[in-house]
Amino acid sequence: MNVPFFIAKRYLFSKKNRNAINIISGISILVVAVSTAALIIVLSSINGFGKLIDEQISTYAPDLKIEIKKGKTFSADDPNIKKISQTEGISYIAEVIEDNILLKHKEKQLICTVKGVPENYGEVFGLDTAITFGLYKTHGNSLNFVVLGAGVSYNLGISVESGESISLWIPNRKSIQILNPEQSFNIINLIPAGVISIDAEFDTKYIISSLETIRKFTDRDSVTVSSIEIKIENPSDIQKIKKDIKNILGNNYYVKDIYDQFDVYKVMKSERLAAFIIMLFIILIASFSIIGSVTMLIIEKQKDIFTLLSIGSELSSIKKIFFTEGLLITMTGGIIGIILGGLLSYAQQYFGIVTFPSDGYYIVDAYPVDVKIIDFVITFISVTLIGSIISLYPASRIKSKLTIQV
Repeated sequence: MNVPFFIAKRYLFSKKNRNAINIISGISILVVAVSTAALIIVLSSINGFGKLIDEQISTYAPDLKIEIKKGKTFSADDPNIKKISQTEGISYIAEVIEDNILLKHKEKQLICTVKGVPENYGEVFGLDTAITFGLYKTHGNSLNFVVLGAGVSYNLGISVESGESISLWIPNRKSIQILNPEQSFNIINLIPAGVISIDAEFDTKYIISSLETIRKFTDRDSVTVSSIEIKIENPSDIQKIKKDIKNILGNNYYVKDIYDQFDVYKVMKSERLAAFIIMLFIILIASFSIIGSVTMLIIEKQKDIFTLLSIGSELSSIKKIFFTEGLLITMTGGIIGIILGGLLSYAQQYFGIVTFPSDGYYIVDAYPVDVKIIDFVITFISVTLIGSIISLYPASRIKSKLTIQV
């Protein structure tokens, strides 16, 4: 039998002799429980926002994106690029041209990014389902069409129903006319076919048109691309295929998965780490109450300590009792906190108790939460580790707390 554990458990959970020490121990358990529950709730909330962002981005972002490391464009006619189509597990490959342009409509103008894509691009990446006004149409027989981000459309006051064209301006890379600056630009007029809404970043930045039109507009040849976007058949194969493509292309290209393409994922990761560290500091401060509880218990149980020493127990065994006492307080509070935090987080995730006064303006009506088992494990290990370190201090100074000399 583990004697130190048995005695420590009796001290903590005994129904007899309920006094100030028991109350202090109960308060320590409560403090640890509340701070642990708060950590679970905070991590689940960050997970919820991460999941929400992931759902929004994944509606239009490619599974993999290939870009050149040096320069803005590269040739899709590169033999290594052509080999990619032979990679097993790839369902779709799109050549894409992107460039920053000046967009004009009547008296208004805006700097944004035009994206030239193949005709079936919208269907493959689900952009056609995100249309709020008009149609998803980038190709036409005699007219050049464009799909506008909702923010772009709003800022320029463009109405799809009006049928009015908009003009795209970009510097002419082949000719600069100092005497007539307007001739230093390539200009093209496009008909807005629809307005698309995905997220704030996309809506205020992008317009989409046909690959051939934008290649001609930007003075690119028929094999020049800014990037190659890839759709994978099975999402679980993304990392494997990413590695295979890297091996094919070598070190001259970036092969980016969705987490490499958007800085928001790096921000979310940093925020999660910062929140976790801050909450651990709160738990650490809260755990200092354990020192008071164990110290008061040592002073109260001096006669028990003297009795144990008299029957042959070593001082190290006595220290283990009070170290175990502190650890039990921590673990009890940690378990209660994890259960409490988990229940609250699950309730929010499935029932949406805390809501936004959104009136339909937000993407979601309830505060997003995503509960992950790994958070429970990491939290319990962290709380237990903190409790172990805190409990060492009063247990190691047991001799100085005794009025009976041992």
